[in-house]
Amino acid sequence: MIDPASQAQLKEAIADCIGTDQGVLDALREEIRPLKRATRRIQPRATTSISLVGTDGGNNQIQFDPFLIQLVRVVDSSNNEYCLEAVSPTTPIQKLNQRQFAADGSARTALGEMMAFLGVGTLPSLSHMIRPTDKGKPVSPSWVQVYRELVEWAILFAILKKDFGTDTLIVCDGLLRSKVFAKDLFQRLLQGMKDRIDAQWSKSRRWVHLAGVAKHSKVLSWHRLAMAMEGVLQTDYPAYVKVPREVEEKAYVWSEFARGDDRADEGGGGSDTPRSQ
Repeated sequence: MIDPASQAQLKEAIADCIGTDQGVLDALREEIRPLKRATRRIQPRATTSISLVGTDGGNNQIQFDPFLIQLVRVVDSSNNEYCLEAVSPTTPIQKLNQRQFAADGSARTALGEMMAFLGVGTLPSLSHMIRPTDKGKPVSPSWVQVYRELVEWAILFAILKKDFGTDTLIVCDGLLRSKVFAKDLFQRLLQGMKDRIDAQWSKSRRWVHLAGVAKHSKVLSWHRLAMAMEGVLQTDYPAYVKVPREVEEKAYVWSEFARGDDRADEGGGGSDTPRSQ
């Protein structure tokens, strides 16, 4: 517990820090100020919605030493189960590769279908974060989280191919961006998703919208105080505002994490270090 004398000293120190960094807040307010005029009201619409989520690994571990089994499960808001499999941090990568394809080389899973679309035959070719050792074992146990994310993207890609009876909004858990794919594979996957969405309109005149929703946003956290002081999104109705890329980039440790397909050619990925979200 901090005693009263220390509290007074701490209060003075914090006030001094705030005064020193006042210029940072002033700069943020200047950046954010134009967004108030760009705020748009969200109008009500009638549509079918699907929420797709990969269940959190922390709640799907089966642990009895020395074994640690992780469940990879992807479901939607109607409780349709698209994937349920068990892997462990020591599961051989080659064994997982074989799960995705039939004996004749055709895809047998959604992940296999996505790999075939992207022209890769192995998981290490799909993601630089899944690297086996000479004995075929994964380098790091954290690869299971990467594998789960790849499965989620594959399920989403597969869903976009099915026939939709109505206009549909697909909501995904997390941002529509990823750093787990190797080279330019994610940009190619996004283009494939766009092509399938466009095909829905061309074939059956159905609008399919895809949205990613993040539980936490580094951009919002960084700019929260400035937005409140400038009155951005301070409305009594649902509203949204598009954050410019250059503003978004400043909120991340690795600026390329903020780039969308409009900035895909401005430098490549390849780092194994996750970015702040």
